[in-house]
Formats: sequence, structure tokens, C-alpha cells
Amino acid sequence: MRTLLKSSLLVVLSIVLVGIPIMAMPANPPSAPLGSVMQADRAHQGIDLTSGGATIYDGDRLETQDDGTLRARLGKSQLFMQQSTLTEVHALSNGYSANLLHGTVIASSPEGQTFQLLANGATVRPASAHATVARVTWVNGNELLLTSNLGAIQVTYEGDVKTIEPGNSVRMEIATEESAGPGPQGAPSHGGRSHAIYFVIAAAAVATGIGIWRATVSSN
Repeated sequence: MRTLLKSSLLVVLSIVLVGIPIMAMPANPPSAPLGSVMQADRAHQGIDLTSGGATIYDGDRLETQDDGTLRARLGKSQLFMQQSTLTEVHALSNGYSANLLHGTVIASSPEGQTFQLLANGATVRPASAHATVARVTWVNGNELLLTSNLGAIQVTYEGDVKTIEPGNSVRMEIATEESAGPGPQGAPSHGGRSHAIYFVIAAAAVATGIGIWRATVSSN
């Protein structure tokens, strides 16, 4: 009987000891710091009002109001958000990734760093390891405005890659090819493959983007 009691106590004690480190672990570990806010005017980080010096964490959503702006340092790179802009930021091994949900952002990375802007299924990133500045505007679910202010950028959509050289600005539209043949009950099918079409924008628009970028970095 004593042997059985001791064995039962040992089993219970083992279960408790094994469970201790598991219970001590937080259910949702905090995200790692990604960067900090350099300047903010009528901007929000999640549900809190963002101010200069606030810490930005991996997975944070940053938002500016109709007349607000936000400038953030993410690692060694920077992100400038114009008015009415919403992004979600994540860390990369040598830079950051930003999911643009609406509005306009200007992304910059120094030599050896990178950034990645995601919008409407497209991915915008530097074409090389050189310093790069890009401006991306979300117009609607099928249209983006893309400007390369410094260094070439690459736009990838559905496996196709488009390179935009420095000083150029284009309008990217997403079009869907209709599938051949009728759909159910003779109705036309609209499930074809989508692709991107690019249109060059006048040089004045490029100059505007360059002016905004220079104003962004002038105080650094």
C-alpha cells in the first residue's frame, strides 16, 4: 500500500513540475520592437494616439487621419505616410514590409537595406541593394500609382515583374482576362487570370513625388 501511495505521489508531482513552465509562458508573447515614430500629426498606432518617440512593434497598424501625417524609422529604413493612409508593418531580416490598405506611402532604404510594399496583390521592392526611395498610392482595388524617386524599383504581380527606373512614375491597373467558353447554363465566365497594365504618368507627377521625398528627409 505504501509503495502504491508513493508511486501515485511521484506521478502527481511529475505532472505538476512539467506543467509549471507551460503555465508560466504568456499566452500571447509581445511582438518584437520594429522601430519608432519620428514625427506624427493626427496619426494612430492601433487604437492609441501616436506621438513622436512611440515604439512600433511587428504587426502594428499605423493610420493617419484626413489631415494627418506620420514618419517612422523602421530599422535603418524609413516610412512616410501621407493623409488618410492605413498600413500594417512587419519586420524583414534587412528591412521592413508594409501592407498598404489605402492612402499613400513613401518608403526609403539606405545602401544594403530593403523594404517591401504590398498592395492589391502587387509587391514593390528595390531592384538592387542601392539606396532606394519609392512612392506608392492606393487608388482603388484595381489601381496603384507607382513612382521611383531614387534607385530602380521592381513590381511583381502574378509572377510578372516590371522594373521602374529612377525618376519614372506609372499607373498600374489590374485587368482580368475572361476565360474562354461559356459558364454554367450558357452564362459567360469571368474567372480568367488577372494581369497588370502599366501607363506612364507625366513628368510633373514625378517631380511632385520627388519634392515630397526631399521634404521628408530634409530634417534627417
